[in-house]
Amino acid sequence: MAKARRFVVLALRIATAAAAGVAAIVMATSHKTTTVFGVQVQAKFQYTPSFVFFVAANVVACAYSLLAILVPPASPAARHVLVADAVLGMVLTGAGAAAAAISALGKNGNSHAGWQPICGLVPTFCDHVTGALACGFVAVVLHLLVVLHSIYTMNS
Repeated sequence: MAKARRFVVLALRIATAAAAGVAAIVMATSHKTTTVFGVQVQAKFQYTPSFVFFVAANVVACAYSLLAILVPPASPAARHVLVADAVLGMVLTGAGAAAAAISALGKNGNSHAGWQPICGLVPTFCDHVTGALACGFVAVVLHLLVVLHSIYTMNS
């Protein structure tokens, strides 16, 4: 039974690391240059702090998920890993929410502030961001499953 539980947490952590890593890579490679009225305009993830936060949080989640595999579940450090898991889950959720809010602003604009949508000008950039957000939220769900599984195994 212990081997099965260890396998489940190992698989969840590897899946979390993969989803977070893909989210970071896809967001970090999102850039597009276009010309609007003779002026060259660039869209890059580095120009938006919430996208930079999203990349940083997912890189940390990827590395942490792989490093946490090394901690045995019965060790005294396992409780500290559980606390770190909970904190990282909150950071991932916040980063995803911030990036999703800016993504929605880029797609829809804000008529009250007079901000125009940009996805019509740089659709491939917006597609990359959407893909990164999807992977990021998959990482959040997988990380939540890691936390829930860790709580379950510690209490049984």
